[in-house]
Amino acid sequence: MTSVDTFGTITPSLQSRGLDWHRRFREDRGRALRVLHLGNIANNAFNNARIQRQYGIDAYVIAYETYHIMASPEWEEATFEGDLGDPFYPDWTKVDLGGYQRPRWFASGPLELCCSMISAEVDGQADLANGFRRSLDRARQSVSGETATARAIRLGQKIKRRIRRSPAMARDIFMRRVLARDVDPEQKRLVAVWRQGNAPASPPSAADFASYRARLAPLVNLMDRFDVVQAYATDGAWPLLAQRPYFGYEHGTLRAIPFQDDSLGRLTATVFLGADHIFVTNIDCVPAARRLGVPPDRITPLPHAFDDTKLAKFQAASDGIRPPDDCVVFFHPARHDWLDADPSLVKGNDRLIKAFATVSRENDQSRLVMIEWGRDLDRSRELIRSLNLEARVQWLSPMRKPQLWQTYLSSHAVLDQFVLPSFGGVTFEALALGRRVITNVDFQSAEEFFSEAPPILSASTENEIAEALRKVIADRNDGRGIGDAGRCWIQRNHSAKRIVELQLEAYRKRIGVGP
Repeated sequence: MTSVDTFGTITPSLQSRGLDWHRRFREDRGRALRVLHLGNIANNAFNNARIQRQYGIDAYVIAYETYHIMASPEWEEATFEGDLGDPFYPDWTKVDLGGYQRPRWFASGPLELCCSMISAEVDGQADLANGFRRSLDRARQSVSGETATARAIRLGQKIKRRIRRSPAMARDIFMRRVLARDVDPEQKRLVAVWRQGNAPASPPSAADFASYRARLAPLVNLMDRFDVVQAYATDGAWPLLAQRPYFGYEHGTLRAIPFQDDSLGRLTATVFLGADHIFVTNIDCVPAARRLGVPPDRITPLPHAFDDTKLAKFQAASDGIRPPDDCVVFFHPARHDWLDADPSLVKGNDRLIKAFATVSRENDQSRLVMIEWGRDLDRSRELIRSLNLEARVQWLSPMRKPQLWQTYLSSHAVLDQFVLPSFGGVTFEALALGRRVITNVDFQSAEEFFSEAPPILSASTENEIAEALRKVIADRNDGRGIGDAGRCWIQRNHSAKRIVELQLEAYRKRIGVGP
């Protein structure tokens, strides 16, 4: 088990204090700890709440106005085939979900309806909650798909969001340029929070928080019904405005955004500086949190929300799936983004393609499998053609998790990304399935973050990637046991139990209830 030291790093601990504390909490209160997760980018809140519930926590998710296919429970749990249309507004009625129903603790759609549904669920008013759930279903359906009506509704919502900011922007101009001061006590409070840190930008303005302030009302009373409010990315703006305690959760959010002198940068910096505690899920973002000025005792390095037991069961049921014997298969499922200057987005796909071109000339039995997605997909295809690699590259359509995991198991190695010295879901899932992984990782930071660095073939440059590919080819059956070592590392350092334990330990320290 692990705990968090005063420098914001994971260190070994003698016992599972968080789980023990929650057991005492339930005995004292006569109910489980109640946690509200706000926001759901990439299903992080959904996956987090799901594993928390496995350990008896009464967790709920409000994924307000978030419709992306990868922020939907169906993506994680349902079995389906077919075209959903626009991935940002998928039409789930177009596919057969096999009777799948979203969990009652998950609300997605207009914010006010989400709050009403979760409130009814917490109160045990099942019929009322079902009514709100049906309203949410209708609201989601109205904006989903590619019909003219759906597009018109989405455009109207976009315009409405811009209008929300207009009064605050006008006020900012008047107060800053005409009066040259800000007399609003609430805005002074936000500026005071921002001044606690080291953000290089200018102080936050009323316009920076305008969109959140305009929709705060339905959340105020709801937040009071929870022991913990855990806000993802910038959604901590709501509890900050309501002057309620909250835990911030970053998923790449702290890497560069808080240091930008724009509205999003100022908002992000203030939200994370105002949090009672923050969970940092990316190795390279712990130093960023410190640089921002978050006190070390308010930082918990936290592995990405991830259920290792789910993958263990999948592998046990897929025992017959193995890599082929007649060639070496490298699977690269990352999206194709390699021209953008933003380091949070680029994957370095071009470096891999060039490295594979070199290695494939040395070994004609190697194959590269990639997925058709990403902004620079066409450029990747052009690069492959220019290097005469078309016969050795296989393209797959975007796939759901079961198909993705099957492809991991049928590959000799999984290749993630090569720019940032960090890693996410691709790497964790591949390790859990016993696959060798090639990606860019800073072993010192990884050891600090997890207390033990993962057994990964680290590579960033074209030459380093090529050398890692050669190592896999030379040991195609993994005689060194790197895959098995990765699976054991996940069990020790990245299990669902550990993720829940780390959060409970942070809750225990901040809530201040019980020993």
